[in-house]
Amino acid sequence: MIPAERIQMETRCEYSVLSIPSDPFYAVLAARYVGGVAGKVGFDAEELEQIETAVELTVSRVIRESFEPGDRAALEISCERVPVGLKVVIRDQGQPLDSSEVACLLDGPCEDEPEELPSRPAVHDLMDEVTFHNLGTRGKETVLVKHLKDQSITSYYETCELVPYPKLGGRDEESDIDDICTARVMLPSEAAEVAKTVYKAYGYSYGYDQAYYPEQLVQLNAEGDIVSVVAVTSRGKIAGHCALLFHDKDARIAELGMGVVKPEFRSLGCFYQMNEILDQQAKKTNLVGVFGQAVTNHSYSQRVGHKVGLKDCAVILAYLPDTVTFKGISERLPQRDSVVIHFKYLKPPATETVYTPPHHETIIRRLYANVGAEPTMASASDSAKAPAGASLIQTRVIGQLSFARIEILKYGSDVVREVKSRLRDLRLERTDAINLYLDLSDPLTTVMTERFEELGFFFAGILPAAAHRGDALILQYLNNVALNYDMIRLDSDLAKHMLAYIKGHDPNVM
Repeated sequence: MIPAERIQMETRCEYSVLSIPSDPFYAVLAARYVGGVAGKVGFDAEELEQIETAVELTVSRVIRESFEPGDRAALEISCERVPVGLKVVIRDQGQPLDSSEVACLLDGPCEDEPEELPSRPAVHDLMDEVTFHNLGTRGKETVLVKHLKDQSITSYYETCELVPYPKLGGRDEESDIDDICTARVMLPSEAAEVAKTVYKAYGYSYGYDQAYYPEQLVQLNAEGDIVSVVAVTSRGKIAGHCALLFHDKDARIAELGMGVVKPEFRSLGCFYQMNEILDQQAKKTNLVGVFGQAVTNHSYSQRVGHKVGLKDCAVILAYLPDTVTFKGISERLPQRDSVVIHFKYLKPPATETVYTPPHHETIIRRLYANVGAEPTMASASDSAKAPAGASLIQTRVIGQLSFARIEILKYGSDVVREVKSRLRDLRLERTDAINLYLDLSDPLTTVMTERFEELGFFFAGILPAAAHRGDALILQYLNNVALNYDMIRLDSDLAKHMLAYIKGHDPNVM
């Protein structure tokens, strides 16, 4: 009888095993086997050489450190197609290793190692993930993982023969009795089904790569970076998923994202139940509020956000690249897609003072009223200057979106020069859209906004509690991006008014 563990392993996607004797001669053969599998997965010639070198090094060291000359034993080398790329596991039942021997195995060089081996790159430099596990009476294993580059993770699901949902999904006979939907926190064992659900509903178009990696979903939840909630039917089927995303450990707001409901369950109110659970989870962490980002190539996601209490407060132009496509639609988006940011307080907002640039005070006051806040508006003296010393500025780049965010954490005398320098670097890197976050609790925002607008930044909106200490004033910059404002679809009257205001301040509009 085949062991249950082996049956489970062999039903994984493109899983195979090679067994070799504990003889260093076979290290090269093991490397060629793994290289052949890696070639089928899609790695290029340079990556194949790296993978084969890493496997040969590791297998050689496992044999040298774990077995005495003349031992008659076997090693198993397995290859598995995983969402990130390829996982190679080298498993043996040789003698246990101490910490120095494990360090030699993973990093090298080892004592008395053949002359040609120490001159090779470290295994960590050749692979993306390298780990060692003691398995007790089952021996030990070394795990090597290589990530596929420039290829969507959804190719994993296509390889494993998943098919997208029909464009117009309807319930089959079996699912007709799944007429009840309840929401709860996701179990780790459900991460793979969540990833499949996102892929089958959105194809290549979803903006968060983590949604396609089951292992990353589990890890992110375990580390508290996200909180995943699933909707489950009366028959125990996963109907949908939504999550709270914490972009910083000390963030005072979290994003509602990764939301998807399977087409056949979209009439059961699953999303609203998931939102209620996420609200409860968010309140446990004492967050000020939550926000969402809704695309504007259609207005459906904006309407859903409004129904769960999110209020529009910013329009971020050209946020998503025009290479985004959707299942069942062959053509690309006609232009980079903009998003509406909408926000909801989880507790009554405190009455605070915000320092608004005078020329934007009217629109900012209207946006605050829309989200349910009435802060005191104030202005600093025109003669106010940034204090002497260096500014504290943080830049984050999302390469796959060609998008960057610059946040000023502290004004210094060099602030304009520093922002100009970072803007120049991002332009040279051909970053299409750049946002600048200014702290409305800092009086200098009143006078510095116009200085940044002289660099080409223009108004985008506000986001409460998104700045280092207070609320954020968001400015935006488009780096030679062609944008047709008439193609941006908005749901609320306020969002339409805000877009007209933004267009009126866009220096790119002739």
